Amino acid sequence: MKNIGELNIRRGDIEIKQHSNVKYLGVILDDNLSGETMASKVLGRINGRLKFLYRKQHFLNSSLRRLLTNALIQPRFDYACSAWYTNLNKGLTNKIQTTQNKCIRFCLGLGNRTHLGTKEFEKINWLPTKERFEQMVSVNIYKFFNNDAPAYMKEIFHPVNMVHNTRRSKHRLILPHRKNNRGQKCLSFTGPKIWNNLHSELKTIGNVNTFKHKIKNTFFLSLRKREENPYEYY
Repeated sequence: MKNIGELNIRRGDIEIKQHSNVKYLGVILDDNLSGETMASKVLGRINGRLKFLYRKQHFLNSSLRRLLTNALIQPRFDYACSAWYTNLNKGLTNKIQTTQNKCIRFCLGLGNRTHLGTKEFEKINWLPTKERFEQMVSVNIYKFFNNDAPAYMKEIFHPVNMVHNTRRSKHRLILPHRKNNRGQKCLSFTGPKIWNNLHSELKTIGNVNTFKHKIKNTFFLSLRKREENPYEYY
């Protein structure tokens, strides 16, 4: 998105000051909604805490490493990610993944250059950041369909044939038309795209905790298949 020039907004004698970014409920929103400012903050916080844990690593066994990483670092990846992760450019998404890789190597006591495969992610029970984002979005949409989501989600997601559901359309969302890449990165587009690609059996699971577990297993299965036969996904 092109940068917008400075705005001059007045109400009587009061001038409304323009800011390049604002913080709302702990999320930093920048003026072009790129997510860059929030991602930079997340990376800074995570790297700072990871350095602290590395300094104390001699006092920590593998169980404590994982416990502290889950408590101090994982929430930084997750918090309000639907508001900033989708708009990140490829460079920043790579940095986010690289930082998560560092955390996994720390938990497993691996060297800085050790290659990480699906086996290592499964060992710590963490999905890669992209799949983790998709899992969290899917869980929110699951709650939406089960009337356990905030009311504002009704403005974002719209079920197909809400009044006259057919077998084919049940538990599916309308994929809105978006002309450009920016529009296709919005949650209103990425959410339905992720959800509609899920198997129907997943969507009809009767318990949210079971859904979280099953969808994580589904993502791990997909990652293993991709690792075994990468050419199939090109």
